[in-house]
Amino acid sequence: MALDNLLSDMERLEKELCHFEARFGMKSQDFHDAMQRGDLGEFDALDDYRIEFVEWLSLYKTWASLGEGYRRLAGPVMPSDAPSRDDAG
Repeated sequence: MALDNLLSDMERLEKELCHFEARFGMKSQDFHDAMQRGDLGEFDALDDYRIEFVEWLSLYKTWASLGEGYRRLAGPVMPSDAPSRDDAG
């Protein structure tokens, strides 16, 4: 996957994640962590939430996986790769 396509996909997913974050008042990482701990069990009986939570979790996991792909494609950033103050102008 080309780096620009990967970044485009990540940006699209971030917009969708922001929708869930605004709706539920929680960052996606915090939501993921709460799901992993089983802290949101009280919502399991509510079909509307269950469907949305499955979608949110799926989007987040896809976004995180793309982030791993980005790190592999982009490679490590070496201190010599960082712009120096002299490069700024």
